[in-house]
Amino acid sequence: MRVTSFHYFLRTAILLGFSSYIVYLVRSDALQFYIAPRMMFYDKIASVILYVIAVFQGYVALRAYWGRPVACECEQPVTRSSMRNTVAYGLLILPLMIGFLLPDTALNSTMVAAKGINLSAGTSGFAKPKVTSAAELISTPSPTAISSDNPYNLPSQPKPATSDKTTPFAQPTAAPEALPVSQQDAEIAKLFQPSDAWNEDFAKIGVILYKKDRIVVDPEIYMEILSTIDLFKDNFIGKQIELTGFVYREEQMETNQFVVGRFAVSCCSADASPYGVLIDFPTAQNYPKDMWVKVTGTIQNGHYNGNDIFKIAATHIEKIAAPSSPYVYPNFEPLQVLK
Repeated sequence: MRVTSFHYFLRTAILLGFSSYIVYLVRSDALQFYIAPRMMFYDKIASVILYVIAVFQGYVALRAYWGRPVACECEQPVTRSSMRNTVAYGLLILPLMIGFLLPDTALNSTMVAAKGINLSAGTSGFAKPKVTSAAELISTPSPTAISSDNPYNLPSQPKPATSDKTTPFAQPTAAPEALPVSQQDAEIAKLFQPSDAWNEDFAKIGVILYKKDRIVVDPEIYMEILSTIDLFKDNFIGKQIELTGFVYREEQMETNQFVVGRFAVSCCSADASPYGVLIDFPTAQNYPKDMWVKVTGTIQNGHYNGNDIFKIAATHIEKIAAPSSPYVYPNFEPLQVLK
């Protein structure tokens, strides 16, 4: 009975350990380093369930110690093999000890080097927004209301003056009248024609981003914005952009280059994937790996490892403190953030 009681007491301690560890992570705000916010509720429920099971195991252990075991004839007998017991309990105790003894830190450039950085967010399947209808984004007039003369006559791209070819001298012309707001939106929409159903949602996001004087990459919709720019990068060349992330650098990069990246997490840290943007800056070598920075610059075409990507020609880089929530997660309602 004493041997059986020992096994139940050990199981009680292990279950209480896991339950307590989850509580510790929640109270220290370190749970976000391991799982996505949408999964935290289930983890908290699991801690309660583990605690209840631990209490029952403790009750069974005490009954066995007092010589009054709970017999339901439905449980697996305790094995007497020391090797099997050591391996079985060791597989549970070892990760629990690692969790309590090692510091809770976010993933960094060491993990990026192991997984490899992705500089083409549009080719990933991570960001798949669920957006509302196009009617809520743009007010599209009838086809007859859209001018066929220079369809890209947009507010940010004024129409150049033309000359009268019937005279030997160029004649100045009056500035073209501004297009009605609805027609401007329709002309902008022409720039974002999706190639398939997958890109349709990103095209709608692109319409909104195109109208902004500066694109601020909000961490809440980090992947959705980068994916949109990557898919329609020709429309954003020369556009001002601002984003934050940690510095990552590879050996083959030039001295004026580094990557500003973040880990995108769908469920937990096990499926974390590093994404980032290549940065060009004259003094890029002054920024060490894993430093958190805020980069401001303009979007340009770039090439890296034989791939066509977009890069940022930085005009200002500011060192910042690491955010309390360093990862980014999929957002299925990005338009609610953009509005």
